[in-house]
Amino acid sequence: MASGKDNLAESVSVLTQRQLDKFIQEYRIPLDLNPVLPSKNESIYPFRQGKFPLYTRVCNFANYSNHFEISCRALDQRPDLDVFRYFYEFITANDWYTFAHRKGISSPSGDERSSLKNWKDNFFWLDDRCLPVEMVWRFKDHTMSFDLGEDFVFNKEFAGALIDNQSPIRPLPEHLLLWGRVCFSWG
Repeated sequence: MASGKDNLAESVSVLTQRQLDKFIQEYRIPLDLNPVLPSKNESIYPFRQGKFPLYTRVCNFANYSNHFEISCRALDQRPDLDVFRYFYEFITANDWYTFAHRKGISSPSGDERSSLKNWKDNFFWLDDRCLPVEMVWRFKDHTMSFDLGEDFVFNKEFAGALIDNQSPIRPLPEHLLLWGRVCFSWG
């Protein structure tokens, strides 16, 4: 098993300064958020004081939430968190949290992926002042339940339309993200 694959305290970044500079330019990361490359052997956890890690590869791939948002907008609907929760659950994957498609429910995407591979070794630090003040950091020893109770209500008609109009999850070009109102600037 690769070092850091399942353990935050062993996960280090292999991102180079050149790759970071390109990423900052491509994604228009504000320089006043003080993007910083981790030192060669610096693990992601514990977090640097006043900083949070941003994984570059997650931004390079249209993940569940981006795909879901664009699918909603393609149907001329606003993204609906309850419908998203119907399709996906928040799970722990060793030291990380992620979304997984709920078992036994039809998917809004045509080729569901089990995970985004090799994403944990490309991160850098940003000032945490851009995060919501009330954001709670969770760790694997915290208990959480994201089960849908019997009283869970969601727009079944909208969920059905997403299933009927499945689309594959894949990297999306910037102009499609702009059209889908997922990004708001053109390169």
